[in-house]
Amino acid sequence: MNISSNKKRYIRLLIVLLLVAITAGAIFMFRLLGKSQEERRNREYEVSLVNALKNSYQGIKEIKIMDPYNNDKPGSWSCDISVQFNDSQTITYGINHRLTYKENHDGLMKGDTNEEIDQQWSILQKHIGKTESTILVRYSNGETGEQ
Repeated sequence: MNISSNKKRYIRLLIVLLLVAITAGAIFMFRLLGKSQEERRNREYEVSLVNALKNSYQGIKEIKIMDPYNNDKPGSWSCDISVQFNDSQTITYGINHRLTYKENHDGLMKGDTNEEIDQQWSILQKHIGKTESTILVRYSNGETGEQ
């Protein structure tokens, strides 16, 4: 009888451990799937944003995308970008984007004074136009590409 009760305890312990392993595996898979979907969504928005910026400003040499943020509202997405122009001017600012935008002149300039903020806006204003050439893009996940 003692052997039988030990066997039952062993089987119960085995069942509990199996359930814990299955639960942990399921949680891991859902997190992995969620991360993959977020990366795909970010890439879709990033490619769309780069196209919109190329349609908005001339002389873009490189765009670096940082800190993407998805809002709870469907279609709302934002990030920080650094845009380097062919004339060696670089500007870093926050921007909102929607997939429907063909151009994007929005932005939240970063500066300590109104003068700094106005200076950044004037850099963008003097580059209004269209970039036809292929540019270097540094995506938020660390990958680089051309667009």
